[in-house]
Amino acid sequence: MKHLLIVLITVIYSISINSINAQKIANQSPTVKRSALIYGPISKGKIKDLFFTKDGFKLPKKISEINTIARYTSFESINGAGNIYTWDFTNGFQISSISEPEGKAGNEDKILLVSFNYGGINDFELFDGITLHKSTLSEIQKNYSNRLIKFKTSELPTYKLKTNSVYATFYFNKDNVLTSLSLSNYDLEI
Repeated sequence: MKHLLIVLITVIYSISINSINAQKIANQSPTVKRSALIYGPISKGKIKDLFFTKDGFKLPKKISEINTIARYTSFESINGAGNIYTWDFTNGFQISSISEPEGKAGNEDKILLVSFNYGGINDFELFDGITLHKSTLSEIQKNYSNRLIKFKTSELPTYKLKTNSVYATFYFNKDNVLTSLSLSNYDLEI
């Protein structure tokens, strides 16, 4: 009986320590949620100016640059791996950004990657010739003079392109229709 009591106390102690440690981790990784943003002509123009050029793509250096569109709607700190910022719009469009590891949350956080996604049922134009849920692989290849390089390790069609110092990664579904686009300052294919 004494042995069973010691085991029971050890289990309860272990559970309480894990609960305290989980609480500490949760407190170190804040999550912020705000209401969705309205997408309109001003937002569309700022997105085009921030991320696209006539000849390719560009990547803002700091979160403050994306915040000129509107302040992010959610934020999550990933211990030792940077921060994730998200701009959710009421029409289903979403911009997500990952910052450099060890970055401090806020406007001066430096950007590593930006991703564009759209959860709506229709298509969504990002830039001339790049429309989520409409542009096909052959159209994108034609627009970029067959400079796309196929990822070797992805199940679904995934292609990359480097313009200036920015890597653009195009994600297609099984029907070769564009579903997402990411911009980063490094090659996402390892």
